[in-house]
Amino acid sequence: MVSQLSAETLISLSVEERKSLILHHASLIDVTHITDEDLHIPYKYGKIISSIAQGYFEYQLVQDLQNGTILELDKQYQSISSKTDQFTDNFIEWLKADFQNQSLLLDSHPKPKNLFELCGAKLLMTSNSVTRSLSTKMGRLWEDIANLSPYIIIPEIEFGIKIKGIDLVILSQDKILFAQIKTLKGTLTGSQRSRAKKELSIHENPLFISAFDLGEWTFNDPQIPRLAGKEFWDIIYINYDLLEDRVKHMLQTIDRAFAKLAAQ
Repeated sequence: MVSQLSAETLISLSVEERKSLILHHASLIDVTHITDEDLHIPYKYGKIISSIAQGYFEYQLVQDLQNGTILELDKQYQSISSKTDQFTDNFIEWLKADFQNQSLLLDSHPKPKNLFELCGAKLLMTSNSVTRSLSTKMGRLWEDIANLSPYIIIPEIEFGIKIKGIDLVILSQDKILFAQIKTLKGTLTGSQRSRAKKELSIHENPLFISAFDLGEWTFNDPQIPRLAGKEFWDIIYINYDLLEDRVKHMLQTIDRAFAKLAAQ
């Protein structure tokens, strides 16, 4: 017999068991009013999460208090620093491996393919791939830091399900928000904007987030609110000034490592 779906039931289960229960109940939801078949599963998952989110957030808030709340600045500093320091170490290791690969390519392919290779300019050879990789990897970092807050649910972590186009589920002013987060206001290109609008618009209370209030918005939709930088981090009670300080330290450390490797 399949269990009833509730926050209390899910809390007592493993992530795999939570996923199985959610998949069963999602299969019962009618999606005939949604013409785009690619959005059927995200819509079903969103409806399920909406139905249990309030109770699940209440559980997370109680757990946060019992464990010594992350909302205290000292604990936030330690937790955010731990994540940015680990990210720095991991990315510098990736940088070292990437530079080694570039050196091997130069040695094994004596005929240069471009001007940078001709000149042996390793920094210029690798700069585009490095910044692309850094930007991609940082996107997950913002989710990890946001997830420190008890006002955040990441469905993939809590329930083992990925909701297409949704990175975060947020409790704010007694509303359940379904959000997509990017690093900068101008991250999305034309085709990405259209896709993001479709993916967000099927949910009640959609939200588009830029982790930092930098650049100009390329995402515009009158039905989908936007938040950038401090105004987002404030609603989940993560101190923005502290976050910005740790991110600056992280990127400056990576930048120094990049320059050192290029000079070798």
